[in-house]
Amino acid sequence: MKQVAPRGSLARLAMKLLWRDWRSGELNILTAALLVAVTTVTGIGLFTDRISNSILDEAGSLLAADAQIRGSQPIPAAWLEQATAAGLATAQITTFQAMAFGSGRSAQLASVKAVSDTYPLKGELEVSSEAYGLIEKTQGGPQPSQAWVNSRLLAALDVVVGDTIGVGDGDFTIAKVLMAEPDNAGDFGLNPRVLINAADIGQTGAVQLGSRVGYRLLLAGDVEPFRQEWLKQKGEHHRWRSVADANERITATLQRAESFLLLAGSLGVILGGVALALASKRYATRQLSHVALLKTLGVTPNGIALLYAGSLVVLGLIAVVVGLVLGWVLHWAFLELFSGLLPRELVAATSQPLWIGFITGLVCLLAFAFPPVWVLRLTSPARVFNSNVPGGTINTARTTTIGVLAVIGLVYFYSQSVLITGALMAAGAVAIIGVTLLAGLMIRLARASGSRLGTTWRLGLASLQRNGSQNSFQIMIFAMALMLLFILTLLRTSLLTEWQQQLPEGTPNHFAFNIFEQEKSGLETLLAERDVPATPFYPMMRGRLVTVDGEPIKDRLARLEPDGDDFRRELNVTWSAVLADDNEVIEGEWFDAADAEQAYVSIEADFAEALALSVGDTVEFSFGGQSVQSVVDNIRTVQWDSLAPNFYIIFSGPILSGSGAAYLTSFFLTPDQKPLLIDIVTAYPTISIIEVDAILKRIQSIVGQVTLAIEFILGLVLLAGLIVLIASVQATLDSRLQESAILRTLGARARLVRGALAIEFFTLGGVAGLLAALGSEIALYFLQTELLNMAFSVHWFIFILGPLVGASLIGLVGLLSTRKVVRVPPLIVLRQL
Repeated sequence: MKQVAPRGSLARLAMKLLWRDWRSGELNILTAALLVAVTTVTGIGLFTDRISNSILDEAGSLLAADAQIRGSQPIPAAWLEQATAAGLATAQITTFQAMAFGSGRSAQLASVKAVSDTYPLKGELEVSSEAYGLIEKTQGGPQPSQAWVNSRLLAALDVVVGDTIGVGDGDFTIAKVLMAEPDNAGDFGLNPRVLINAADIGQTGAVQLGSRVGYRLLLAGDVEPFRQEWLKQKGEHHRWRSVADANERITATLQRAESFLLLAGSLGVILGGVALALASKRYATRQLSHVALLKTLGVTPNGIALLYAGSLVVLGLIAVVVGLVLGWVLHWAFLELFSGLLPRELVAATSQPLWIGFITGLVCLLAFAFPPVWVLRLTSPARVFNSNVPGGTINTARTTTIGVLAVIGLVYFYSQSVLITGALMAAGAVAIIGVTLLAGLMIRLARASGSRLGTTWRLGLASLQRNGSQNSFQIMIFAMALMLLFILTLLRTSLLTEWQQQLPEGTPNHFAFNIFEQEKSGLETLLAERDVPATPFYPMMRGRLVTVDGEPIKDRLARLEPDGDDFRRELNVTWSAVLADDNEVIEGEWFDAADAEQAYVSIEADFAEALALSVGDTVEFSFGGQSVQSVVDNIRTVQWDSLAPNFYIIFSGPILSGSGAAYLTSFFLTPDQKPLLIDIVTAYPTISIIEVDAILKRIQSIVGQVTLAIEFILGLVLLAGLIVLIASVQATLDSRLQESAILRTLGARARLVRGALAIEFFTLGGVAGLLAALGSEIALYFLQTELLNMAFSVHWFIFILGPLVGASLIGLVGLLSTRKVVRVPPLIVLRQL
């Protein structure tokens, strides 16, 4: 009758074995792997959470709030009360047109913006004491009876700070020069700005029945619950505007950054899991003799399972908690290290990343560490007398299945993206298939060529051949680790390159509107004299789409129900025989010379898709009450975030013979060239100029934060990759110790053994690097084209650089990790056989 150890005795024994294995270093790699998995995911999660929330907070300055409600009717008082009750900060804006009067008889139509005392909720106003002077930042608007006026209006009215300006029927003291507003990204007025206090609207007398007035309610805080309730009562005259709507460039940048950070976190999960599985398998293998001895002393299989499972649970929980703490410390260390580079203080992190790290640790423990340890209970007691008796080791197929399912679940849990999960799994499949097809072949080719080489080469290549299955598995692990690192590095490079290309040196930061035919040549001459390059002058008219193939647009909109207001309002329309560089025809062909005499039109792709337009459809436009029929000749994509003039609708030739058209152009000015704006406004008072340099500066600030986040995340994942490589090498350390001991017993010198190991690892690394390059290119194709909406081009250099990096990195890691092989005396190793 077998003895059954009491549970209390098993618990004490488990703690003793745990302490013994910890002191002997048996658990070092396993603990380090679990710590890396939890620390990486937690650190990435915390930093991603803070930087994403901070970027969104910074992007909120483009609205001066987290969200806005805009409309042509006054904001109902009930909405204001509901927002306040929901704990949201609020501010109100009213915009309208009014005549502004300066000294003498000077007058100029101005865009008036009346703001409440709490404006802005996000961001800062930039003001100065003189036209184009030094900038000061403030978080409050003008006081009653004061007006803040932009530099163009000062020049047009010939007034300065301290003078009195008339706005409609009211008189105001010019207190500041208005340089920039936080929310002017979505508020391009064609007339110069006057900012007044909302209490002074009545004084102007400009808001009357029939006046064209815009109303906005600004909201800051957790706006989503309020939005859900507001949607039930919004009506036809108001619409919701979020940060994502404020600027397409910011939206694209944030979406790509979020996808990249989620991808990086997913790679951290995979790398940590692989490292843990390798470490756990090695630990379980080294415990086989101890388990056999415990069985001879009467411990039952269930007792063995509880003994080691209990030890693993205790160790795992400690490692998970420590990993959470290290993840928190890691992200704080980074913030402190780069505090001078961050544009402002980051918002606080939520608790979600900690929960994700905790769940990741538990899943890694159960899926990767538990299976090899759990089957130790199947070890035969006979192994005490014969170490060649098979132990209770789980088969590779079952381990792989459990690991793959865990990885798929963790990556999807972390990224919430089927595309990211699928792309990474497909890339992994390529690595596995590649190993099956190529690894054995390349090892045999290396072995065949080694017969003509020296002793060291023959010994190293013989080891590759002798341990073919083990080396194939290692190549797969190395290839997976390198592939994930290549994906992240190449994707990071592509993202940063594209962002830098989107904001190149000399990007136009001023737009000029309302340029009439008789003013066009004079403005071109003025800009040329000052060495200011300008984009082409585009003719522009305002028109409304009326019918499509005879179907009234109202009926078509009701049938298709597209999102947005672009299909209902008047659009800026142009004509051109030249296709802009940031446009690409995807259906049909661009206009030829003969098309200028015909009524053809080019439609932007998203606009066409929303209205189900295709080449050959007949469309009717209304320009000031005059009807123009045309045929859709081509459909094109537009890079809206290029900051170049772009249009939904382009005609092949002049509309209505060009009558009533005004021109649009853009140009770049340095701060020293700003006074040129005064000369333009003085010479051409009807021309309207929009200054977007403040918007560009804000965009660059946000992109800079995203770039910094990406650099940090890349460093964390590289660290996780190195841990995987070390764990993979450590998993084969015992067999290498035995081979080295036999060779040295037979007279081989340490130099010969080290040389053979170097050849083996460099060869493994080169093969793994080649497979990693292939897998990373396949994954990048799907990630860039489907996830990040970027153009894909083959990185040919990676097929050369990949094997070189793989050989160098794995060769170095392998040699450093196997230093013990030539340092341990052969007698000690042989006694353990």
